[in-house]
Amino acid sequence: MTGEAGALAHELPYWGWVDERTCLTRAGELLTVGALTPVVTDGRTADDLDAVTGRWQRMLSGLPPEMRVSWIVERRPAAFDERPPVSDIAGLAQRKRQAFLEGRVQDLDVHVVWSFDPGLRRTAGTRGGGWWRTYLAEWLRRRRAPHESVYLAGDLARAVKAEAALVAASAARVVDVTPVEILTAEKAAAVLYRLVNGGLNGWVPGMRTDAGVNWRLAGEDVAAERHVLHVGREQVGLWSCVAPPATVTANALDELYALSVPMTAVVEWRPWSREAARRKLRSAQRHYFSKRYSMAAHMQEKEGTTAALEDAAASIEARRAGDALVELETEGVSYGDVALSVAVRGSSEQLEQWGADIQRVFGGLDAKAARESYGQLAVWFGRLPGQPASRQPRRVFVSAGVAACVAPLFGPPRGDRCCGHLDAPALTVFETPAGTPYHYDLFGGRDVGHTLMLGATGAGKSFTLNFLLVQALQYDPRVLILDLGGSYRALTQFLGGGYLEVSPEKDAISLRPFGLEHTERTVQFLSAWVLRLLRIGGWEESSGDLSEVRARIEDLYALAPARRSLGNLVRSLPAPMWPALSRWHGSGAWGRWFDNPPAEDADLTLADWQVIDLAGAVEHEDWCEAALLYLLERLRTEIESPAEATRLKLMVVDEAWRYLRDPVVLGRLTEAARTWRKRNAALILATQSVTDITETAGAAALLESMPTRLFLANPDFPEAGQATFQLNDDELRTVRELEPKRELYLRRPTTAAVLRLAVDPESYWLYTSSAGEAQRRAEMVARYGVEGAIVRLAAGLDHKRAAVLG
Repeated sequence: MTGEAGALAHELPYWGWVDERTCLTRAGELLTVGALTPVVTDGRTADDLDAVTGRWQRMLSGLPPEMRVSWIVERRPAAFDERPPVSDIAGLAQRKRQAFLEGRVQDLDVHVVWSFDPGLRRTAGTRGGGWWRTYLAEWLRRRRAPHESVYLAGDLARAVKAEAALVAASAARVVDVTPVEILTAEKAAAVLYRLVNGGLNGWVPGMRTDAGVNWRLAGEDVAAERHVLHVGREQVGLWSCVAPPATVTANALDELYALSVPMTAVVEWRPWSREAARRKLRSAQRHYFSKRYSMAAHMQEKEGTTAALEDAAASIEARRAGDALVELETEGVSYGDVALSVAVRGSSEQLEQWGADIQRVFGGLDAKAARESYGQLAVWFGRLPGQPASRQPRRVFVSAGVAACVAPLFGPPRGDRCCGHLDAPALTVFETPAGTPYHYDLFGGRDVGHTLMLGATGAGKSFTLNFLLVQALQYDPRVLILDLGGSYRALTQFLGGGYLEVSPEKDAISLRPFGLEHTERTVQFLSAWVLRLLRIGGWEESSGDLSEVRARIEDLYALAPARRSLGNLVRSLPAPMWPALSRWHGSGAWGRWFDNPPAEDADLTLADWQVIDLAGAVEHEDWCEAALLYLLERLRTEIESPAEATRLKLMVVDEAWRYLRDPVVLGRLTEAARTWRKRNAALILATQSVTDITETAGAAALLESMPTRLFLANPDFPEAGQATFQLNDDELRTVRELEPKRELYLRRPTTAAVLRLAVDPESYWLYTSSAGEAQRRAEMVARYGVEGAIVRLAAGLDHKRAAVLG
């Protein structure tokens, strides 16, 4: 590369920050940088997007010609929080997840920059020839504020105050739909540093941000060849918009900003005065109107007749100019210049490929983007916010509406990097379709973690649940799982948890219902439970039965523990009730399960990871009803134990549709969803059947207490579920079009997100629920340990070949 060379700092417009939020440029303009939070498009209708765009259009239309607005879109490798090294499976899962995502997803940041020209240069020029000597002498004496040595301090202070008022007024018009945080000098300098240096390296915290900041922002050499720009040791391709789209809608460039490439895009809006815009549109209208017919037709006075050929394109352009004038005059929509440039960093082959994607996006909008060649340096420096408007070579004249449509006002969801409720990192990181990370907080930024997961058969429900539960191990939680299908047997054995298979056909477990602690809550439960046993036995309940049963339970607790059994309770009840309870005590069919007095040890020893599998009980409905109610109470006592008050508890109810059919069980789950927030516990329900929820009386009360809904792929999602789950038409279509075993739709009261779950080949073996694969994993873990096993399994080795290869 040969040619002229110069100092990069001379091309940068920045002088220094005059206060914590305002930067002074070398040309006398004032800059303010803000971090913009884009609106998430998932779950929003087209009308919602139009409303946001309309707010920005009105804000842009209200700006004076002296104010410019720039948006900066950055896509760069995602940054992950460092986690302490942990040697257990939870630590292994976290390390594998982060390593997999580091080269796969990118952070997308959007900043907005206001640039205001208060006329300081003109002010300085009218002060007279000797003003600067007086000011310089005063500055040399005080040695203060060297950045103000070019302009008079009073003029500068008034300009800063005016600029701050304009920025505050314009931001206030959109901050409720797109939150904007004004950045401090340190953070703003970091944004400009990345923009100037193509995203390479970064601003060093602690460097001065006052005078001479242009020298500190100049970090990397910039050199231009014909088709590529060299920034540092990286190649950069530049594309500019040279023809605007004829018609646009809100979020017009979403595909551009969603390209998974290391990219920086800059959009600048410079409004014209109303009179200047009117003159330009009038001139264009007259030009195209007179161009409709040829000179010969005009001379022969045949224009507008069938003897003259009309230029249809000129007629259309004339009408467009007329419509623009109407928009300008009657609707108050401003017109001005938009400059849009895209800088992409990569190899020559990558730039060619990504350039084709950029051209495809613009072509789809009937717009045109050109790759810069000889004009690269002019565009590279002209795109910088605060650069004099005359240095921007690629400007197109459009309305404020078009500017708002192409601006990056919308973006993918981000989630919450930190779980505020647990004061810990988010549970896990998903991917979005835009290739950005979504930090999934179980509690969604609040203190309620109750979750409903819905998915058709084969949608990946078991795998997703296994993934979330293993990721949750980082919090050292208490995990209790109520299962009906044996889906967690392999994972529980792998994690070394407790697995209790409860079935009347298995060896009896001595359940001791009257071993529960004697409290008012216990007496209420046991009274309702015994009444339920009576109803199962065919007893017709009367008004006094509850009082009778309750009194006998209180009497039973007055006896010695060895005499507190279900059989003794039955014998204390009125004789007509005995036949209805005969199967539950003594020599009855289920007596060995339920007719047991308290003992020193608990009837159920529950591990920190405990699964209770009722799959073998569903064929015996009476036994299953009695056991399920008692087990739910036992799990409740574990979760509400004062000894576990500060510990996170997760209770998973899989195949929940079977439980929701029972009004009593449904009531128990609803009560849990309403009260467990205070116990630092989260209830997770997973089911396949949407109909069982929509058609179950009382299910609505449960859904109200479960703010997080995870919808997995379901092409046949019923329309009846749309109203139950408060989904709009676009959301219903989204759920039906989700990709099985890959995508899920997260719905919360204030946010929604389409998320993707992909894992590396090694992590797959941590979460798989396939019985055959679990057996292979168990054999390999026994030989090589967890990490060694999953590495070999991911390589496609079984235990025999792995033993040969070591």
